[in-house]
Amino acid sequence: MKAALIGLSISESLTPDMHMAEAKVQGFAYEYLRFDTAVAPFGDKPLSALLDMAEAEGFAGVNVTHPFKRDAVALVDELSESAQLLGAVNTILFKDGQRIGHNTDYVGFRSALRNGLSGGQVRKVLLLGAGGAGRATAMALIDQGCQTLCLFDQSQAATEELAKQLQAARPRVSIQCVSELARFDLRSLDGVVNATPMGMVDHPGKALDPQDLGPDCWVADIVYFPRKAELLRAAEAQQLRTMDGSGMAIFQAAAAFHLITGKMASPERMKQSFQNLVSKEQIST
Repeated sequence: MKAALIGLSISESLTPDMHMAEAKVQGFAYEYLRFDTAVAPFGDKPLSALLDMAEAEGFAGVNVTHPFKRDAVALVDELSESAQLLGAVNTILFKDGQRIGHNTDYVGFRSALRNGLSGGQVRKVLLLGAGGAGRATAMALIDQGCQTLCLFDQSQAATEELAKQLQAARPRVSIQCVSELARFDLRSLDGVVNATPMGMVDHPGKALDPQDLGPDCWVADIVYFPRKAELLRAAEAQQLRTMDGSGMAIFQAAAAFHLITGKMASPERMKQSFQNLVSKEQIST
């Protein structure tokens, strides 16, 4: 069985290794590749061509990450309920000549939130990023009890589009579009979530300064390579509670593994695999 991860600058992604480690424990052959559009031979190929290639080579499915999650919606024949609601796809199955799009980011972030920030208040949260991952993160926050969700993206149009979709899907929640962070009262927040690529190796920096947050505010980041991006390091320096992107990566990978292989994955085993892989990287560097 073969699968792949499609995305930009994914050389440090641990998803392929987590998938293959789980398959090894379960005793079946499973090859999980990287189609990294930052390097040859994938750099000059659009997502549609990469999907055609994977399907033609008999892959069971693929995972799709930044920046292709929204583009993938138009390239499948059928959408799961979550993918249709969120307007983003991160898992595509090839089955009987059909492409079926799913979204496991939602369950991944919601599970991470329950485990990594147990007891944390989510009444008012600022979400940074209105892209594919941001959409799943937004819905997970709302369904976890967020009452006021504040949205900010460099694209005001993307912010407003997401706000409209969320309001229609969850009318009980107050959705606020933030046009300028400099004029927004950051100290009124219970939490902040970075759902942008900022903080990744190829996107250095942080989306805001945690010094501007209140002392009881928590900070979460969906980025997990590096494990502690600049935003979280700065938040910890302010003694704020933090959650990195490893939990979301682990839980969404377990869900995607089940979809692609048809076999249940153990989140606890995948967590151990993740920790082992991180330890090896730290030793090698």
